[in-house]
Formats: sequence, C-alpha cells, structure tokens
Amino acid sequence: MRYTDEMQRILSACARIAGSLLLLATLAASPPTSTSAAGPATSPARAKGRSPWLALADYPRPPAPDTGWGIHDDPDCQWKARDLDAFFRELKTRYGFSWFKVLDCGTNKLDVVAAARRQGVEPVVRIYVSGPSPHYPRPGDEEAHFRHAIREYVKAGAHYFESGNEPNIGAEWAPGEFDKPDPVGRLCRQWLRARRIIAEEGGIPVFYAMTPGSAGKWYADCFETFRKWGKIEEAFAGCAIGAHLCSLNHPLDYPFNPEKNLPHATREERFDSLMKDNTCYRLGELIMLLMEKYLPAPIPILSTEGGTALGANEDRNYPKVTPELHRDMNMEIFNRFNPRHPKYWGDPLFAQMSWIYHTSTGPFMMDSWFNHPQYGNLPVLSEMEKAEKFDRGIAFRKMRS
Repeated sequence: MRYTDEMQRILSACARIAGSLLLLATLAASPPTSTSAAGPATSPARAKGRSPWLALADYPRPPAPDTGWGIHDDPDCQWKARDLDAFFRELKTRYGFSWFKVLDCGTNKLDVVAAARRQGVEPVVRIYVSGPSPHYPRPGDEEAHFRHAIREYVKAGAHYFESGNEPNIGAEWAPGEFDKPDPVGRLCRQWLRARRIIAEEGGIPVFYAMTPGSAGKWYADCFETFRKWGKIEEAFAGCAIGAHLCSLNHPLDYPFNPEKNLPHATREERFDSLMKDNTCYRLGELIMLLMEKYLPAPIPILSTEGGTALGANEDRNYPKVTPELHRDMNMEIFNRFNPRHPKYWGDPLFAQMSWIYHTSTGPFMMDSWFNHPQYGNLPVLSEMEKAEKFDRGIAFRKMRS
C-alpha cells in the first residue's frame, strides 16, 4: 500500500487512533423521521411535505447528563466486560462518559448495546469488515447480513451506525481499488446505497470518518460531488457525519495558536488554513464550515475516534504528550463540549469517543486509558471523576424554545 510522506507521518500518530485496525462498521441509509432526544430512530421522513432535514435537537442523544464525553471500545471486537450493566453504570456515573463506540463482529455486541442503553449511554455501532470501500455491502448475502445486523441493533437500542472507516487511506479499500480512477466518486456512490439501507432498517447513517491530513480535501470533494449530482439531500438529510478528531501533539487551537497563525484570522482565512493543514482537533470546525457551505441545516458530527494520544510527538515544534499533558488536553477537549464554555466546540459536535478504553494485547496497548501497561488508569480518569458532569442538552432545549 502506498502512502505519501505526509500520510505516513499522520498515520504514525493516528494509526493507533484509527487506521487499519479500526473495525469498519457497516451502516448508512436514508433519513429517519424526527426522533426524540433519547428515542429510537423511526421511518424515513418524507411523509406528506415534511422536511427530511432534522433539527439538531431532534437527533437522539443520551439522557441527561449528556456530556458529549465518550470512549472507544477495545479494538478486539470480541471483548466484552463481564458485567455489562456495571461497566456502563461506572462509565457514566463515575467518569461522565455518555457515549460509547461499539466495535462489532457480526451482531456479537447486541447485549453491549442493550446494556449501554439501560445505563443511559449512547452507543455508536460499527460492524467490522476488511476493506469495505468501495463496495460494502455488496448485493446478495452481504447486503442481507448487513440489513439483519442493523435491524437487530436497532431493536437492541442503537441509533447511529458507521459502514466504513477512513476511506482517505488506501488500506481501508478492497485490494487494488484505491488507485483506480475517481475514488471520491466511487465512494460517494457507495455511500448513497449504504445510507439508504441503514435508514430503511431504522438506523441513522453516519458518513465515513476521515483521518486528519487529507481529511479536508476528501470531505470537501465528497460534498462537492453530491452537489454536482444534485444529491445533497439524499446524501445527508437525516444523517450524521463521522470524524476522527485527533490533535496529535498540536495545541487544541492549532493552527490558530499564536505560534502558528494569527489567532484572529477571518472566517475565510480559517477555512483556507484548515484546508491546508487539518492535523488538529479543529478539523471539526472545518466540517462545520463545509456544512454551512453545502447543507441547508447542520447535522451532527460524531467523533468516533481520536482525542489526544499519549506519546504523540509528530510535530517537534510542540512537546511530546506525557500522561500529564494527555490529561490536560483531553480534559480541555471534553470541557469545550459544555455550551457555557467560552471556547465551546459548537452544537453540531455531539460527542468525542476517544481512543481507547483498553486492549490487553498488541500495539494499541499503549493507547489504553484504563489498565495501561505502564501507568494503570491514566491521570485523565481521576480528573474526570472530579469534573462537573454538565448536560450539553441545554443547548438543544434552547433550540426548541
């Protein structure tokens, strides 16, 4: 697989945060009708003149307190906690996690989703397949299994589904496909089919999350492709957008921190700057600017991986991420989900499901927040225990009033 020098550098930091291992989920489809903040997705929303575009307040979220804080499942899609209800109860009540990224290998996590729902945690499901782009799910048996999985997870309480992973990296494509002409067009055609299937089975499709680096170009090219095809509504109404918002070792306001750029850049300058360099958490801002440009209304952004990774040291102009810096940066990411924070990320950014809860084997052990082989539970967790468990639902109650 060929990577550019830039992408190889990004992958060295974010591959742990995502990359090849990240089990590609399976799901995407047509818009669900308006849903309550914690209720299940319902049938397509084209009924009798009703707009298919949902208000952000109409998308499902976990019951209060919805902090927007989340954690990513063990990368071994077979792993489960022994007592699932106790597991999710502790995640929410002790630490404040209200979202959980579920990695599935063919409906083996139905009990995980049901337990998360019982304990007030919003699960986001991805079903692993290798090299999903640009065909998944193929017509026939693969589509039938895909539909069945979505249907069963919806019954278990899931709303949001991913059907692919980081298509801006060649390793996430079927062998030989990435280098064929028009990868963006082929990805967009795949999405229109997959999103329809997900919605038909009652789920909310989450558009493919890109890894930072070439993410800006890929998101922008996908939006522009759907615009040219006259398919913006079909592609995004009633859906969410996936993202892998990782900071590397960049400050959270990079590239608008004083050392890199003018902190008071204009809106246009911010857009241009982020298109050139989105190796930062403010990739989320770029997605919001693209939504303003192409969509009649914003849709939720779900960061299903990312955060700040322990040991990140890609940009030597900034310090390596120590356990203490990991604590401080991730807590600041989480605190900016509070609508009252002066640097609030914004209503569309629903959640950050950080990489990772833990894994007991393999290279991703060093990314574990819990049971880290060197540090045990990372310092960020004790900080989360003490932190305010605000409810960002106040932003959506304002929308309704």
